[in-house]
Amino acid sequence: MNTANDILRRTRTQNAEFVIESIKELGLQPHPQSRLMQMYRVLTGEEGIIQPDHAEFEVALEAERDFNVLGFVFDQARAHALDSGFIRLVKDVLKDSLFPNEDRTQSKGRDAQFELFVAAICQAANLTPVVREEPDVTCHIDGIKFGIAAKRIKSTSSLEKRVRKGAKQINAAGLPGVVALEMTEALNPDNDRITTPISDNQIGRLYSQALREYMGGDLGRLQEWVGDKGVCGVVIHYQQVRRLPNGEWSLDGMTLRVKTARRSRRLNREYAMFDTHYWKGLPNVEMVPRATPSRAKPG
Repeated sequence: MNTANDILRRTRTQNAEFVIESIKELGLQPHPQSRLMQMYRVLTGEEGIIQPDHAEFEVALEAERDFNVLGFVFDQARAHALDSGFIRLVKDVLKDSLFPNEDRTQSKGRDAQFELFVAAICQAANLTPVVREEPDVTCHIDGIKFGIAAKRIKSTSSLEKRVRKGAKQINAAGLPGVVALEMTEALNPDNDRITTPISDNQIGRLYSQALREYMGGDLGRLQEWVGDKGVCGVVIHYQQVRRLPNGEWSLDGMTLRVKTARRSRRLNREYAMFDTHYWKGLPNVEMVPRATPSRAKPG
């Protein structure tokens, strides 16, 4: 069951209230100065529409990403049984600075947020049961248990190391699996916004081109990096807050799927199974014309 449309039915204020309420229902109390509470106060204040000259306009834009992602996560959490790992990850989500580029070394909050997002995609695609366990997330497709190693990449120099680590985790878990990469910070280290209004079709092609240019020859080297570790594919996620042609701001995402199975018929078969199902759980997914990647708009 994909409940991504629940986010669309809520206003930004309602979605912020939904996220904070969901966190408190778990018995957690976000610190008043935590990033989520700072964002919450901006979105639920008395100012109404937050204009570009507002002192906390950038905070509101960052909230567009975090509260949309977390709204999707908690929608799925309410639709499926949870495991103990869920509360552990939500505790970590409360950490981190307001902006991702302020946490170059440690970013437990957004790392946990990405793991929760990957698990929510699996839940939305009905790849149940979904468990937050080694390698990071596990799910089931037609009776086969898959492992997903979720890695946020912050710089170009760390890509190979992080992919290899994810592959080792999958191998240690003894499962067929996929390495899921969150590439937003690596592609956009200064957290810049797309302020020029661009159509959906244009932005989809630009995202696809940017990911491919950034990865360059590394797309082909992914096979080498995952080695013989039971990894059948790599999924690359990227999210960006941008201005729409109508002047509104929106969170867009790009998902690039890469098959890394070599000559193994089993791994190729398992990749096809995973690929067929996983992208269906992406919130508000649209396929980019004449391109392999898919583009999702959570919120």
